[in-house]
Amino acid sequence: MKRILIIEDDEAIRAGLCRSLASDTMEAVGAEDLASAAQRMNAQQFDLLLLDCNLPDGNGIDFCRELMSKMSIPVIFLTVRDSEIDEVAAFRAGACDYVKKPFSLMVLRERIAALLERREKRSDLYVDRRYRFDFGAMDFSVDGERVYLGATECKLLAVLVKNAGHVLSRAALTDALWEGGEELNENALSVTVSRLRGRLGEKSISTIYGLGYMWVGDKT
Repeated sequence: MKRILIIEDDEAIRAGLCRSLASDTMEAVGAEDLASAAQRMNAQQFDLLLLDCNLPDGNGIDFCRELMSKMSIPVIFLTVRDSEIDEVAAFRAGACDYVKKPFSLMVLRERIAALLERREKRSDLYVDRRYRFDFGAMDFSVDGERVYLGATECKLLAVLVKNAGHVLSRAALTDALWEGGEELNENALSVTVSRLRGRLGEKSISTIYGLGYMWVGDKT
């Protein structure tokens, strides 16, 4: 299930987009201003933002620029501002697309689908406000500082991050790490989790007692 945040102060447009974009595979959440958008992003993870330029409590372009300094997320601007200066400023702030109102809902859906598909293909890269993991390059950093992971730690991290927000059982993790876990000490997974927490932060991986582990990243 993909989740989109629609930051739009016009209630009719915001509600219409939430209804039109919601589907069996996509959830659309609305925010009327930047403050409420920030609250929602602190509480949930989103896969894409639809962002207006003019909002009651600030400028969407400035918000986008600040956001991109902390995390990586696709942003599409939806705005009545049609000057080239505004469009260039939005792209320089990190936007992926700039759609001028009025717009075609059908075309907007295709633009969203294309962005999400491209992001899905970059599944070897994970970025949030504290962490940047490039699994292809084996490059990992926390708060801008590089950390070094062992092979098993890297494999565990990849499985957890790929399933961020979902609880993975100890059995599932053991199978993923050791291909069935034959002749393993039952404490091997606990030791690996402990080492990974030591490098990334104790609260980065949540223990769900009786169930297993879950990657929470900076959502602590």
